[in-house]
Amino acid sequence: MHHSRFKPRNSAIRQATAILIGLTMAAAGNYALAQSNATTTIYGEVASPDGATVVLENLATGTQRTLTPDASGRYVANSMPPGRYALRVLRGGTVQDSREIEAVIGSGAEVNFGAKDDAQTVVVSGERRVIDVSNTNNGVVFTAKELNKLPVANDIASVVQLTPGAVRGTNSQYGNAPSIGGSGQSENSFYVNGFPVTNLLTQVGASELPFGAISNMQVLTGGYGSEFGRSTGGVVNITTKSGGNDFHFGGKAAIIPASLRGTTDNTYYANTGAHPDTDGKLLYWNQDNQSTSKVLGLYGSGPIIRNKLFAFVGLERTKTSSDAIGATSDSTTSTTNGWSHSDSTVDRGTIKIDYNLAEDHHLEYTKLYDRTKVFSQAYGFDYATLQRNYVAATAGQTTVNCCGSSAAPGANIDIYKYTGYLTDNLTVTALWGKSRTSHTRTPSGYDPSLPQISTGATVQVPGLTYVVPQTVTGTMVDPSSGDSQKAKRLDLEYRLGDHALRGGIDRIDVDSVVGNTYAGGYRWTYRKTSSPNAVMNGAFESTAQGGGYGADGYYVSLDHYSQVAHPTSEQSAQYIQDHWQVTPRVLLDLGLRREQFTNYTSTGDAFISQRNMIAPRLGITWDYNGDGSLKLFANAGRYHLPVPSNLSSNLASPYTSTSQYYTYTGVDPVTGAPTGLHAIGNPYSANNAYGQSRDAREITAIGLKPLSQDEVSLGFEKALSKQIVVGGSLLYRRLNDTNDDTCDQRPIDAWAARNNVNTSKWTGFQCAIINPGRDNSLWVDFNDGAGLRRVDITAAEWGDPKPNRTYKALTLFVEHPFSKGWYGKVTYTLSALKGNMEGQTDTIGGGDVGLTVSDDHKELMYNAYGYLPGDHRHQIKAYGYYQVTPEWTVGGNLNLQSGAPRNCIGELPANLQWANDYGAAYFYCNGVATPRGSQGRLPWQAQIDVNLAYQPRFAKGLTLKADVFNLLDRQTITRYNETREDGDGGINANYLQVTGRTSPRSVRLTAEYEF
Repeated sequence: MHHSRFKPRNSAIRQATAILIGLTMAAAGNYALAQSNATTTIYGEVASPDGATVVLENLATGTQRTLTPDASGRYVANSMPPGRYALRVLRGGTVQDSREIEAVIGSGAEVNFGAKDDAQTVVVSGERRVIDVSNTNNGVVFTAKELNKLPVANDIASVVQLTPGAVRGTNSQYGNAPSIGGSGQSENSFYVNGFPVTNLLTQVGASELPFGAISNMQVLTGGYGSEFGRSTGGVVNITTKSGGNDFHFGGKAAIIPASLRGTTDNTYYANTGAHPDTDGKLLYWNQDNQSTSKVLGLYGSGPIIRNKLFAFVGLERTKTSSDAIGATSDSTTSTTNGWSHSDSTVDRGTIKIDYNLAEDHHLEYTKLYDRTKVFSQAYGFDYATLQRNYVAATAGQTTVNCCGSSAAPGANIDIYKYTGYLTDNLTVTALWGKSRTSHTRTPSGYDPSLPQISTGATVQVPGLTYVVPQTVTGTMVDPSSGDSQKAKRLDLEYRLGDHALRGGIDRIDVDSVVGNTYAGGYRWTYRKTSSPNAVMNGAFESTAQGGGYGADGYYVSLDHYSQVAHPTSEQSAQYIQDHWQVTPRVLLDLGLRREQFTNYTSTGDAFISQRNMIAPRLGITWDYNGDGSLKLFANAGRYHLPVPSNLSSNLASPYTSTSQYYTYTGVDPVTGAPTGLHAIGNPYSANNAYGQSRDAREITAIGLKPLSQDEVSLGFEKALSKQIVVGGSLLYRRLNDTNDDTCDQRPIDAWAARNNVNTSKWTGFQCAIINPGRDNSLWVDFNDGAGLRRVDITAAEWGDPKPNRTYKALTLFVEHPFSKGWYGKVTYTLSALKGNMEGQTDTIGGGDVGLTVSDDHKELMYNAYGYLPGDHRHQIKAYGYYQVTPEWTVGGNLNLQSGAPRNCIGELPANLQWANDYGAAYFYCNGVATPRGSQGRLPWQAQIDVNLAYQPRFAKGLTLKADVFNLLDRQTITRYNETREDGDGGINANYLQVTGRTSPRSVRLTAEYEF
């Protein structure tokens, strides 16, 4: 959607440019470096720089870049694609010294050259430095080689779980989206080759790519610089593989068979002591649940024009067939639809084209495709015999990238990127990309050209034949549902002495269609009145006046229903980062980010406009010994998070629900629609739903502050030797403000009474987005003829406390970089996550992102402060692999974490109850306060994954591998039903019933071949 009045202002661009120029003019000195979000930096020193040049050659593509060291011998190559490089020092055309280095995403690779005799040529092959002293962020990088050797599920979220401070999200509604550093599941950002692939509508999760197409995957858990934004959790930064001068082709076939899976534990009613008819009895028969997945992948890469034009193609298809119980033992419909069957096909593809226009100019094109198609169907199940009957209850349905919060978002993405090394000191990168995806749900046998027909024997004209060819009734996902995005970004890097300046601007435009309409587009409802001569409500003629069968009282209504939103949003930012090498050992990162977030309703009106959000960032790294053996670092910064687009679809969605009456003279034998129509009324809506949406000004508080978080961290890394690195860090995060909806009309009623406002015709408060814990002013139309009035309500009158969420963590690690045939890393995290709200997503109340239950009214926040559901006090993670022989490799992955806190949720005490309270939804049980997290802890979770890989000498390129996930088959409880009360003064029969467990053991068998 085009919003000309909110285009990026020229002043913003001018300001960002002015900051960059100002810092450039102020800089002077010797050396500094900077890294972009999808590249690497290679830097170092030449001991005798006079007459020397440094040539960097990408060993895969043959691409070269030539640099001249400065007077002190320093050289820096910014914005280099990750990969393996050969570096050579030349004098007079003769190679004097050479090195090989592997450079990974977002890191610096240091290569130093000592003094050599001009006649001597020395060739040394080495790896990247054990400790990277060139950046200040907190995180970890996984290479394709490491991902291939570790026993980890082939998806982004599972890899994220390897990093310290990351846990599986607490709300299963959002799938396996991770929580990083105490933040919610919607608070992470995901990038592929510099392009944002975060879920466009909800900000939960991201589009995926074939796992074998990943070259580098960086997970930043804090301390990231000003070039990154729109995240208060973590940043997942991925680069894809590229082609080179050598041809490589390969494929893989994998299976996770049902026969090797562990048996899923059954679910039983809890022993409440109050329900003898159900206590301890079977609730869900899970042990016959089963699933088989098969994966086929093809990969190819090579030169189209040697040293010039390269291509990589990765294709992957995963087919899964699953069967599972779909109804409880006490369900009256279990015999007809108690068993669920589904077949899913996930297609993913990546194409990467690299074109070296010249030594200093590089073009990239990336194509990403991600689609999840699922066919599901219900069958009968008899709990008396514990058998399914294989009789289909329905015709089934097919979904594509749909439906619900945990559905895969899908993607069809095109990314274009240019990198220009204009001088040794000046680099420019420009990126433009677009993404689009559709979401569909199609019941089997559905014909969208046929209207719905509603009829029955009592409303049919005797002797007339009524047909109902449309097999689908009710509402379904609107056929135009989908999301699209356009993103553009411009970055400049300039090195001047001690300062490496990096600045840029970016903008993301999101456009979505979301909602439901009647299947077939509309519905004909056949009716009969007993008073043909009376004019009905919503009509201007009686049925008798309408003629046809109306004389006998027969008529029909044309019904339309639609609640389809077209939310859009614009997110833009400008940033500047100064990597200032204060001394040869001290690097200071000074960053400043300025952001603007605007969300629009379906009619194009801005209902959230958050401008001039300033986010300072500060980082420092101290190379204590000057040789990279001991690194001390610290970070501080502010981070902002936009409001997801789906919020508009919930609060400002156009709503249509109308009926128009007709008399008729016949019925179409093909479609079932009436013929010979005569209108006796106009479209009528009893609830005034004529397709209008709410006034944008009534949806949010005036001057709404953005969600923001402050962060401070410090730590160290110490190389005890080339084989052992240890380190530790402290992290503190504090939530400042959040955006959430409130639906409490009482403060507005009190304001209206104080100001003598007539509310007799007011339809009531429909919820609005506010800053909880602050004074908030709203625009309200009381329908008294005065139009919108400004209603000022203090924080005390709202009654909600300020949002509170703090995360404190101590992380210690020991790492053995790959050498002598093995790699290993162990981390321990001691953390505390405490507060009165989780963020944009909520475990207890569920609901949509950005619309939690927490602040709907003040009583929901009583006793809400305590340990939050994502609090896991202790985490031990260990992973690694060992090359036992040239043919055999073993790998392992351990995740051990303490259990989350438990709650007791119930009704308000009698003296606090009110007419519109939510029943059993409060931190009270049996009338007594039960503060959040006060009911003990869930059990510890322990999962061990192992693998074994065989690469036979007689079949070069062949790898046979077996991965075992959850080796011990421990199905630990991860969630209970915490609602104690049933609304009638008794104990809920499902209180403390198990609602979540870790998945049972599974085995993945893989065969890969590359040539």
